[in-house]
Amino acid sequence: MLLNLNICNFAVFENESIKFEEGFNVFTGETGAGKSILIDALFIVLGERASKDLIRKGKKSAIIEAVFDISNNLNLLKFLEDNNIFIDEGDFLIISREILENGKSINKVNSRVVSLSIIKSIGNFLIDIYGQFGNTNLFKKENHIMLLDSLIQKEIEPLLEEYTELYKRYDKINNEIDFFEKKLVNKDMRIDQLQYELNEIEEANLNENEEEKLLKEIKRLSNIQEIKKSFYDINNIVSANDNSIINNLNNVYSILNKLSNYDDNINDYLHKLDILLEEMQEFLYDIINYSDNLDLDEEKLLLIENRVSLINRLKRKYGYSIEKIMEYQKNSYDELQVLQELESNLKSLKKEKKNKYEKLIILGEKVSNERKKAASFLEKELVKELYDLDMKNIKFKVSIHRKQDFSLDGIDSVEFLIATNVGNDLSPVQKIVSGGEASRIMLAFKKIISESDNIDTLVFDEIDSGISGKTAQMAGVKMKFISKSHQIVCVTHSPQIASISENHFYIKKSVIGNKTYSSVNKLGSELRVKEIARLLSGIKITEKSLNNAKELIEFSNNI
Repeated sequence: MLLNLNICNFAVFENESIKFEEGFNVFTGETGAGKSILIDALFIVLGERASKDLIRKGKKSAIIEAVFDISNNLNLLKFLEDNNIFIDEGDFLIISREILENGKSINKVNSRVVSLSIIKSIGNFLIDIYGQFGNTNLFKKENHIMLLDSLIQKEIEPLLEEYTELYKRYDKINNEIDFFEKKLVNKDMRIDQLQYELNEIEEANLNENEEEKLLKEIKRLSNIQEIKKSFYDINNIVSANDNSIINNLNNVYSILNKLSNYDDNINDYLHKLDILLEEMQEFLYDIINYSDNLDLDEEKLLLIENRVSLINRLKRKYGYSIEKIMEYQKNSYDELQVLQELESNLKSLKKEKKNKYEKLIILGEKVSNERKKAASFLEKELVKELYDLDMKNIKFKVSIHRKQDFSLDGIDSVEFLIATNVGNDLSPVQKIVSGGEASRIMLAFKKIISESDNIDTLVFDEIDSGISGKTAQMAGVKMKFISKSHQIVCVTHSPQIASISENHFYIKKSVIGNKTYSSVNKLGSELRVKEIARLLSGIKITEKSLNNAKELIEFSNNI
């Protein structure tokens, strides 16, 4: 249910906060006061695109915020959870949109920035808006089946759930059959190719980390001569000349040995030097031994280079690394298994498809039968309701035809047909009815399905267009009936509709200086009488019109 609508710097509204009530809320006001702007604000906060031209002159942005109680809206709560939008128990849902002067907008749900498509999806759970110039569900053929199903939700929902699950499996089987049949076209050629590729990879006997080791070995073998020469130079530096490290250390040893005759502590240094000389000799022996054993094994180098060349060739064919080659090998093996079992799997799938097809026919017929019952009921009831709304010569038909194939919502194609004048043939409703007629049809439809409809709030924008007197009063009666289970918001010029409402709001336009301001006020009983008197008589309110207004309100209270 809509609790609050807060509007800031939006067209003629500078800073307005409207508190909505349960039941039947009506908005009236003089032409140009801002009633249509109020509906625009609702459209925008529910996800419609916003124009920067709606920002109040002299301001940098406009903000529209709507607050909803969704504690009983389980479908919406699940949708929010599925999209990682969490609302604490007892909290309200707050949708806000800030329209910026660059034409963009900042969209938030409970202070979290979300995409416009998310807000639009949320809006579909919250409010239905019907207006003589709006795009109602009635004008979209694809919505007709949904509108019909809403009449029999309890009866059809379990059938549709079972059907939908079956259809998804059936559709998946069809896709798998298509996939397998395409594979059959070049099956033998593809098997030969896969077997050749798998043999080539298997014969290579690849190891995941071997390439790095091979490259290091190539580097070592290719530089044997440089390594041997460097070891020869090291030998010269360490021992093979008069100024070698070992000769110099021996000279140091002689000096320390002489000094040890004077100081016993120097023997410690002699001991350390002995160890150092011994390690140097051992180091020299190790490198000479390693160098003597270094020989260029050209045959080994060639084998390693050939191995690296093989790996590079496989990388060019199957992946840019050994890891990718092995991944390709696994995928190819899986594909080969599928191809080798293709005909057997295809046979099983076709058998399963036949089984699912037969079950879908049975379930689809059950769903269709429920729709045909609902269609017969709707045709009779809608004509009755529309008769009350001054559409007396109307003919209405729910056309149900069998689709060529199954679909997610069953085997039926549903379309509403209508003839609004005597002698006219039935035609698609979207091609015939005017905006005002569409609003009345939707009002009649909503009255019929009011107990099963899941949308909490219904907005009717100037539904009284083209009607007056008794017909307008009957439209108000129907809205009041719906308001027992839904919140109704109605923008109207009709005194009859306004008199039946439970909560009456007045939109007033004022000019201060060179600026126009609109404000919204809830009317008490006395001001309500004056406003209905204005609607009855025009600008000049007379004693007679005031009495007529009181009489109309009193009469409406007894309806």
